Amino acid sequence: MRKRPLAAIFFDWDRTLAYHGNPQNSLGERLTLMFQSADLPYSQSEIEAALQQYAFDVENGNVKHINNPQTRREIVGLYSYILDYMGHEKNWELLIQLYGTYALLPTFLYENSRQTLQAVLDQGLIPGIISNHSRSARPVMEQMVGDLVPSRHIILSEELGVHKPAKTIYLRAASRISIPPEQCMLVGDNLEVDAIGAVQQGGFGRGIWLDRNGCSNGHALPTGVSCINSLSQLPTIFKQ
Repeated sequence: MRKRPLAAIFFDWDRTLAYHGNPQNSLGERLTLMFQSADLPYSQSEIEAALQQYAFDVENGNVKHINNPQTRREIVGLYSYILDYMGHEKNWELLIQLYGTYALLPTFLYENSRQTLQAVLDQGLIPGIISNHSRSARPVMEQMVGDLVPSRHIILSEELGVHKPAKTIYLRAASRISIPPEQCMLVGDNLEVDAIGAVQQGGFGRGIWLDRNGCSNGHALPTGVSCINSLSQLPTIFKQ
């Protein structure tokens, strides 16, 4: 049976189309900016010390290891541990405030992001965004790329209550633009969550792993998954 043609390309947001502050910032540096934005006046050294204590407790089996958190609960769980180590009283309201603060940090587009989105439009394809992000990210996205990606095509995990790589978010995204999943592609910097998840969970026709380190995982990629090291390479993929 002939493969159906590509009709839509979704992108992850953070570290795919955009980045917060310096993309080389450590977790401690990012958390320091977030905590200070939420009026929690902790220094980077204090936060780094809390992270070191968390790593020690994980290694010794004292706390749960939250590896590569994606869901809101996982992310605020990590924030909860950090606050505990610094002796700060916490509640759910504060944790949710911190969850929404990340999207409000200074945000910048990668130099070829808008050019890539324009190339998608020029090919007659539908652009969209699927992001494990808070509601507070929507105004930022709409301000930065709203002229290229319609608001309805921006899919945020907190708004739907489901996160990548659960298949529901991919299916809801395809339904939102009235395109069958097999005619959709997702481009993202997380191999498992974006590229593989979209294909194996969501039934997308293609998944593209954006590895700016040079496609360095060293393993064969699953069927339907490809790797690029720059968004500028994407047009050669979707024209195939």
